[in-house]
Amino acid sequence: MIEELIDALRDGGSADRMEAAKSLASLGPAALPALLAALKDPDPRLRMWAAYTLGMNGDTAAVPALSAALDDPDPGVVKWAAAALRRIRDGAGCCGCRFC
Repeated sequence: MIEELIDALRDGGSADRMEAAKSLASLGPAALPALLAALKDPDPRLRMWAAYTLGMNGDTAAVPALSAALDDPDPGVVKWAAAALRRIRDGAGCCGCRFC
């Protein structure tokens, strides 16, 4: 099921991607490994959606990978990684870094 949702993030239309992101986020920690792998995919669109979905998921375990994605060559990935980090920080009261 998770791989099918990742495939929808990769190849679906906008509505399909949004639904896949919601479904993956609702799976919580079970979706984390697949989303972290997607954040390293060669396709920048998939990386962008992975970052977006990790923000919806809200798991502080994604902070290191999202922080690394701030250096991604694609500006869309950087934008959504930053947004995801803000969302995680706001939801958890902390971003998971050692300074909060």
